[in-house]
Amino acid sequence: MTKFNVVFILVMLLAAMCNGATIDLTKWQYVADVNIGNTTSEYHALTVTPEIYNVAGTDLTDIRLIDNAGNQIPYLLVRDEDHTETVKYNPTILNRSTDAAGNILVTLDFGGQTIKNSIEVETSGDNFRRAVKVEGSNDNVQFFTIVDRAYIFAVSDKNRHRFSGIDLPSNDYRYIRIAVSPMSAEDSKLTINEVRASKIEKLPAFKRPLAMLQTEHSEDANTRSSIYVYDLKWLHLPVVEIELSTNDESFYRCVSIQGRNAATQKVKIDSEDNRQRFTEVEVPWNTVATDTIYRYTAPDGRKRERLALPIGSGPSYRYLKVIISNYDDQPITVASASAKIVPHKIIFSSSTDKSAKLYVGCASALRPNYDLSRRVPDGANVKAEPAMIAALVDNPLFAKTQQKLPWTEQHKVLLLAVLAVAVVVLGVFMLKSFKTIQKQDGPR
Repeated sequence: MTKFNVVFILVMLLAAMCNGATIDLTKWQYVADVNIGNTTSEYHALTVTPEIYNVAGTDLTDIRLIDNAGNQIPYLLVRDEDHTETVKYNPTILNRSTDAAGNILVTLDFGGQTIKNSIEVETSGDNFRRAVKVEGSNDNVQFFTIVDRAYIFAVSDKNRHRFSGIDLPSNDYRYIRIAVSPMSAEDSKLTINEVRASKIEKLPAFKRPLAMLQTEHSEDANTRSSIYVYDLKWLHLPVVEIELSTNDESFYRCVSIQGRNAATQKVKIDSEDNRQRFTEVEVPWNTVATDTIYRYTAPDGRKRERLALPIGSGPSYRYLKVIISNYDDQPITVASASAKIVPHKIIFSSSTDKSAKLYVGCASALRPNYDLSRRVPDGANVKAEPAMIAALVDNPLFAKTQQKLPWTEQHKVLLLAVLAVAVVVLGVFMLKSFKTIQKQDGPR
């Protein structure tokens, strides 16, 4: 490759980068003012708000920061995460037995005093709710109650959910005795297939609570369940937990959460003529999570409860249905519910401008690619001062046709670069021609 080709490619890349710094703002539907404030920090952080999630694409690729000159401000999109450390144990099963009441018992030996706070009890069957009692001992003779009554579940629906985990107060007993009680209507033989134990330490991310508006409540006598329907008011929220609030004192329930984004949708009807016809059909609910909630008083007199239901990383929904399985117990009453979100943060470099604008809502926008992601690979741990953002408003430029500038005005940088290269090339050509003429006219 000649020197001329190298220079030309570099100039073209420079021109492309300069032109890519600006975007056609008529394609963005919403805009908000961003206030950076007076600070000497190298970076700023802007928290994505629920109203931004509501209008942005599901992957947030259509967010743009624009400075006062109309150029893009490079940014990183980061999000905090829960950090969990788990130590798993495989205890030795010493014996299996059945007592006079039909409870199935198993004793586990951890080989020494071992800190643990969680067990999983896998039993036979695929549709049950069974009570579990957990006791601990250091001599395998005298046992002390750790959990008097917890429950394991299996729900025989299309997804066949199972919940076999039981949270324990942290303890270091060498021996653990587990008693599983069959349901009163069970005819098949109950067996404990496997028991696992672990120590789980969690460093949770900061979660922002959002109130959920209750829109429906009913009691289903056929399924013996309480059904609550809520509206989150926003779309695409990064919900990680649903927390329920109740005044009931003692309970242990299996809870299923379902979601959807609309109650009905239009479906086209085939007809003999050319006219388009539609009908309204109900949108089905999608399963989001199945887990347990509980509240009880431990043998040591302390109250223990778990009212937060973790949500996986699947699709997010605006409307949520909470189904509480009561079995033969009296229904519990949910006083309120809240969604916990871990919002994204926009990390960007400081500049002389103390203000900028955030644009969002462009269906054709592609994911931006900035050098900042390579210069700052660990954006989640960057020290950044918070920036403030105003409410979103309609972009006044949206869908308007911009006045087309002459080609020379649109591509000033490229034109100047080409002219500069042309001058250099012409100069080199003239110099070589002059030297060739001198050689030809030299002494004979």
